[in-house]
Amino acid sequence: MQVLGHKSLGTKGKPLRILQITDTHLFPKGVSTFKTPTRVVNLKEEKYGNEVAHRMLKKFVDEVDPHLVIFTGDIIDGRPFGEHKRNDWLDTFQNFIQPLIDAKVHWTFTPGNHDDDGAPYERKELLKIFSLPYSISKGAKTFNHTITVGPDKEDCVRLWLFDSGENHPKFKYTSFDLASVSAYSTISEKLHESGENVLGLAFFHIPLPEYGYVKPVKGTLGLFDAARHKGIVPKIAKIAPWLVKLIGQHRVVGSSMLDSGLFNAMAKNKNIVATFCGHDHYNDAVMRREGIFLCYGRVSSRTPPIDWEGDGGELPFQLGARVVEIETKKGDGSQQKFSTWIQGEGNGIEEDSHLVLYPYKEISPSICAKCINALFSPYVIHFLLIVLLLLYILLYPEYRELTEEEIQSKQN
Repeated sequence: MQVLGHKSLGTKGKPLRILQITDTHLFPKGVSTFKTPTRVVNLKEEKYGNEVAHRMLKKFVDEVDPHLVIFTGDIIDGRPFGEHKRNDWLDTFQNFIQPLIDAKVHWTFTPGNHDDDGAPYERKELLKIFSLPYSISKGAKTFNHTITVGPDKEDCVRLWLFDSGENHPKFKYTSFDLASVSAYSTISEKLHESGENVLGLAFFHIPLPEYGYVKPVKGTLGLFDAARHKGIVPKIAKIAPWLVKLIGQHRVVGSSMLDSGLFNAMAKNKNIVATFCGHDHYNDAVMRREGIFLCYGRVSSRTPPIDWEGDGGELPFQLGARVVEIETKKGDGSQQKFSTWIQGEGNGIEEDSHLVLYPYKEISPSICAKCINALFSPYVIHFLLIVLLLLYILLYPEYRELTEEEIQSKQN
């Protein structure tokens, strides 16, 4: 974990705005096909292409007028670069961010699992991205780094940027590097000892495991329905999705099977207001666990991986991007205020997505709500799942030894 210092952005007394762009999956210019394990996608016939992502980025920059844009992974997709033997990935990225360069908007980047997936270049080569104009991460030798941004060092927010890992055949993804998690804790302790009292935001691509099975405060968790549409869910979820949703087991996320301990470190250090990720194209929800908001961005592109080459069905929302706004200190002793919302493709700010992250006013649940929460606690849910599994085994004889009566009945 590298400490980069401070980048002066924004104006004292006025809100600082951050635009999160995620999962554009840009293809090499001019390619017309994309080979998947099951078929070859014709981009023109199926109305896929980079054009939507380019248009959306310019639109959101014009509407939001951000001081900083953070790209949270899978901005380019290494697979078509490998398939078509193309190595012009840096040109593809620079061409995409040209509206930022033209508008003199600063930006930074965290890698996803597909930016170098199957590519003719190595993951470490992606660090060249930081050499492009208006990057706030110039000089970074690792994707894991921290930097403060704001009008000055006393009125700022600390950004923590993490590499959430690559694809892995056994654990899905390699997860966050343990050394970086340890370094985050060490740096946090040193900053606290030095007297720094700056709130932080963390950005990465793949969600933490703690994103899963939490009721959203805002937004949509559509990954379960997309998986059902593709036919990659357990049999019980195909037969009785309503039951899965009733007990809250549909709130799935695409995290690694490995737990890096990063969330526990954040909860212990208490210096992170919220985390922001991408990866799960059908999710744009905001959850809250142990005082930390767990936020998804929203996809703003139209290339084949966005809807799993059509196998996941339509997205449950329009294209968009997440905005984070920090109301800076006004010199009167007032504290900062952190808010977030979704900027939609067609209607600007989606009002029902607006949420104040800090200071957060938690509403105490009613007695009825407390009873319902107790009824559907993880312990009760696991008990019900075991009962359902046993009933399933009893009802379907192929999963147990047949009795003599059943054998004779079959023979007759």
